[in-house]
Amino acid sequence: MSLAAISPGGPFSDLLFDDGPFDDAGRSSESDSWLMSYLDMLMLLITFFVLMLALYGGQLVDRDLETPAVTALPLQIPATRPPAPLPAATVGEFYRPPRQLAPAPLASDAGFYSPGPAAAPEKRVATVPMVFSVPLFDLPDPTPAAALPQIDGVEITAIPHGFNLRIQDHLLFDSSAVGLSDNGRQLVERLIPTLQAFKGTISVEGHTDSVPISTSRFPSNWELSAARASAVVRVLRLAGIDGDRLRAIGYASTHPLASNHTPAGRASNRRVELVLQEPDSPTP
Repeated sequence: MSLAAISPGGPFSDLLFDDGPFDDAGRSSESDSWLMSYLDMLMLLITFFVLMLALYGGQLVDRDLETPAVTALPLQIPATRPPAPLPAATVGEFYRPPRQLAPAPLASDAGFYSPGPAAAPEKRVATVPMVFSVPLFDLPDPTPAAALPQIDGVEITAIPHGFNLRIQDHLLFDSSAVGLSDNGRQLVERLIPTLQAFKGTISVEGHTDSVPISTSRFPSNWELSAARASAVVRVLRLAGIDGDRLRAIGYASTHPLASNHTPAGRASNRRVELVLQEPDSPTP
């Protein structure tokens, strides 16, 4: 091919210079413009991740350091014991059951249960006695009651903080009388040594039945019961017992022991009681 053919004015000039394969500079510059935007976006993403790593990287490292290390415990696997080998059977030998089983022994009452050796007795711990105790009822010591004389006709009972000596009125007074009879005075004198040894108060209480009385001297049973109690107190005072310890009280028929509808009940209600109270006991 001659130079004239490839010159700009030649027949191949259109192919080589106008629309040739090397004439695409304008088109490549326009089609490659997206590549710059893509590279900018990648640069921004890389910068963002580097910034995030710089901000939170130290915290992640510290958190990993604070996490306690887990120490692996040694795993102990119990040694397994291999099963015992079965006895090798002889070739051609089979199991032969016993010809006759031995009978089980019969149970009997004697010797069926054989207890083991006797256990040693338990050691009991010594208990410490209580320092104090709270009684349900504050009753006096029964020992002084045994020291009181046993006199016929005198009923002695223990009461809180003292004793009660009950005497029927026929043992102290004659019928419709307020002065002590000879037998009644002797009975009271037998009680004087015990009453003198007692250091508390002595209340003499007179009681009557419900039969009303109306005389010039005793308008009612109140005066009669108080007069009989005063008669006993007078004898005790003359015997040398301190008057500050003596009391004379008349209850009339307000404290009956039995029913007043029968003669036996009325006889039981006619009485004189000597109530002995300890010095420090509360006033009844």
